[in-house]
Amino acid sequence: MSYTFSRRAFLKYSAATAVAVAGASLLGGCEYQDPNNPVSKALPSAITSELQVIGGLRGLKIENGTCTMEVDIESGRANPIPLDPYRFSLAIKDAEGKQVYFSGNNGGVKITDAENSLIVKKTPITLHLEAAKVPDLQDGYTVVFKYMPIRENSEYSMTWEITKEVYDKALAEAAKKSNG
Repeated sequence: MSYTFSRRAFLKYSAATAVAVAGASLLGGCEYQDPNNPVSKALPSAITSELQVIGGLRGLKIENGTCTMEVDIESGRANPIPLDPYRFSLAIKDAEGKQVYFSGNNGGVKITDAENSLIVKKTPITLHLEAAKVPDLQDGYTVVFKYMPIRENSEYSMTWEITKEVYDKALAEAAKKSNG
């Protein structure tokens, strides 16, 4: 029995191998997105939840141990969503993914102003939130801001994972806009 390859067969299998290798390298940048718990890694950015809620992290700033956040929320739900600080959390992770800060251990996230104590259908609101005793961001740190619209459906949440690089870039762009 002969095990010879023709030039044509060699080229065909070489092309198939090249396509497979190229396709595999494209998948290396993909990560699983849980539709119940969408994650954004951009600032500013908005997330749409399976619960018919849109949450937008418009701004984030850490200064003098306080993190302030500006958040937009709009609901498409028939029932109003109560607005309370227990629906928000802030964590900071180091380069290895270890948590170095959690708002729940430091007084929680406070709502500094809100137009209403309920989020009603098709009435967008803007909130200003604050967390205390927040450490300055170091290289490799990631800020993890989470919003859980419905406490009874705690398996649904919206998460923003903002790296120090993304945070620094957003601050620089905001400063550029304010300076005109």
